[in-house]
Amino acid sequence: MQRFINQSFIDRYGSPLKSSTLDMMWSFLNVCFPIAMIFGQFLAAIMCKRIGRKGTALVACAVYIPATLLSAGAKLCHSFELLSLANGVNSVNATVWIVECAPAKIRGRMAAMQEFFMAAGALVTQALGVPFSDDALWSWIFLPNIAFVVASLIMFLFLYESPQYLMQKGHAEKARKALASYHGVTVEDSSLDSELRICEEALKKKNGKEKAKSGSIQTEHDSLTILFMPWKARDPVSQVVRHGAWLGVMVKIAYVFTGARCLRSYSTFVLHSMAGWSLNAALLESLIIGIVRLPTTLIPVFLVDRIGRRPMLIGSTGVCFASLLIMLAGIDIGPDWKIATLIGLSTLLLISACGIGSLSRFYSAELVPRNILLSSVSILTMFEALTKIGVEFAFYPLANVIHGQSLFLFLAPTGVFMVMMWMCPETSKRSVNEVLNDMAQRKNLDVIFPT
Repeated sequence: MQRFINQSFIDRYGSPLKSSTLDMMWSFLNVCFPIAMIFGQFLAAIMCKRIGRKGTALVACAVYIPATLLSAGAKLCHSFELLSLANGVNSVNATVWIVECAPAKIRGRMAAMQEFFMAAGALVTQALGVPFSDDALWSWIFLPNIAFVVASLIMFLFLYESPQYLMQKGHAEKARKALASYHGVTVEDSSLDSELRICEEALKKKNGKEKAKSGSIQTEHDSLTILFMPWKARDPVSQVVRHGAWLGVMVKIAYVFTGARCLRSYSTFVLHSMAGWSLNAALLESLIIGIVRLPTTLIPVFLVDRIGRRPMLIGSTGVCFASLLIMLAGIDIGPDWKIATLIGLSTLLLISACGIGSLSRFYSAELVPRNILLSSVSILTMFEALTKIGVEFAFYPLANVIHGQSLFLFLAPTGVFMVMMWMCPETSKRSVNEVLNDMAQRKNLDVIFPT
């Protein structure tokens, strides 16, 4: 794509772009995608309320087809922006849908499967895209994925809608049937009653005029006021809810600053241009890392509800910090230490995938009450996307100028977040109210959430 951009400039103006200008344009092109994701994340909140979680998934997946065909038919960046818009919608919808439907005892395992399927999708796209990796065919790179999109659309047709949305529409019996299907129990099972009560309470207005009945979380402020106006929402309930929401955002931002996402995108560049591996070796190593990363993402599926979220967050962040140090040393010393860079990059990508990378997708949703779940996930995910935009825009030009020192962009924040992770509460096999009570006790606030 870089050669295509440069050749387009030559055809139009008769001279090539400066290398620094081309680097900036390439970085800007990369950040266009997370910008489109932000719009998708905002759109998700509206779509989920209007057409439900199932309808949102169907519409978002359907958008992939025209976007891919646009890309194949003409070399237009707008098609990739449509893909990113749909990704933004699905990223919010998937998290909310899982938290609303999965039983607490396996919620972590279900949510951790997101990272596995993301890794599988990336690997399949990378493998199927190899035949199209040249100057003439690169715009067809996503064309084979239409088959997977069609398969997803068919599967979504047979899924139950979220019980939360069904309750919102007044379909209590359908909600109970859907919840029973998701929990793997009969419709008469008494365990469904408490979950359905949570759905009912989440629909009640929290504006001070209509208080929830006993057992619900009572606050007189809406979600925007709680999250962004601490000078106004000063009651103990709002303080605890706000603390939980922003802790979740901190985990998302911490994952961005580990550099795992950014360096995975630029893995061939890091290994070839920065570490000194040959281009063919760098391409092969990137592919091998992608293949190994797939089974690695299954580790949290089996461990996240046994070990717990907190130890995995702290431990994986610490390993990411050490991996960045190894990479920095390997690049600065030179090609003689290129194996150190490979080890550091591999460890960073694999450990983050089975730790903070997987947990960051759903941990924030376990720290907020159901009544503001959709709005908080949609709005606060924006901060993760904005951080991603800044990091990915800055890294590539910096790496071309200062090489290994550019890793301080990740190293310094990761060191800070590694310490801040100790503030994170454990959420494994616990209801939201139990987690909120834990945070209230830590903050010495005189409030108790009914459990």
